[in-house]
Amino acid sequence: MKLTSKIKHIAMYATLGVATCTFTSCDEETLQSLTTDDTVLALKEALTIGAQTASQNLGQEGGYLNDLAVRIEAPEEVQTIMKLCSSEKGKAVLSAIGAEAFDEENLVTLMNQAAETAAPEAAGIFKTAITGMSISDGEAILFGSEHAATEYLQEKTSADLTKTFGKVVTGTFDQVKVSGRSLNDAWTGFTQYYNKIPGLIQSAKNGSTAKRIAVNLAFEGLKIYDENLYNTVNSIQQVNTNLGEYVTAKALDGLFVKVADKESGIRHNVAERTSDLLKKVFGRLDTNN
Repeated sequence: MKLTSKIKHIAMYATLGVATCTFTSCDEETLQSLTTDDTVLALKEALTIGAQTASQNLGQEGGYLNDLAVRIEAPEEVQTIMKLCSSEKGKAVLSAIGAEAFDEENLVTLMNQAAETAAPEAAGIFKTAITGMSISDGEAILFGSEHAATEYLQEKTSADLTKTFGKVVTGTFDQVKVSGRSLNDAWTGFTQYYNKIPGLIQSAKNGSTAKRIAVNLAFEGLKIYDENLYNTVNSIQQVNTNLGEYVTAKALDGLFVKVADKESGIRHNVAERTSDLLKKVFGRLDTNN
């Protein structure tokens, strides 16, 4: 090969080498950019979309009540009384101690309506929390579990969200009504009824011989029917459930469930990546499946 040809080949390989190094360098820069900036921004964007979707869907009529995955059930104390009221053995105990069957007054419906009324306010509260959240390791979250971002959000913001969203939830307790009765009214009625039971049981057991026999027979029948319920009723204490804390915690649990659902959708469904940033960052998962 002539000297001039060798020089041309050397120049060509040198040029290719520079181009290759430059291309590799660009790739590394892009990856580094995604790691330090875009990944975190994309995770926050995904969580914000999830929060907006969750608050919108759960804020509709029946959003909580008709969705078994997030429906807010009655507190344990209410469930105990309702079990008593729903069985003949339980009603016999109530009758023996001189208590009437409790009318639930749509307490469950009212609690879920309170959460539904508050839910539209959740999007803004979540957005503020998400924006101010410091994500320490975006890469680990991006390539983590199915709901890694939602779990991170829940861990880092639950305390503040409970406080802020709790004010919104409790503010609905007098707004939501069924048959003219608000959630606060229904809960007050229940606690007044429930808190009488320990005294009624003790009074009946200390009453006349006939009264004591009737009470013992009723409780014995309940024990045979449902020993767990018997033990619960026999050890009833004054109700101390804070309904505001209870409904807030359950409402937030439901919101996080729906945020997690949306995160999962963005992770696995290209159509749900509605921005270039989401497509670029979450698209990296497609090559790792």
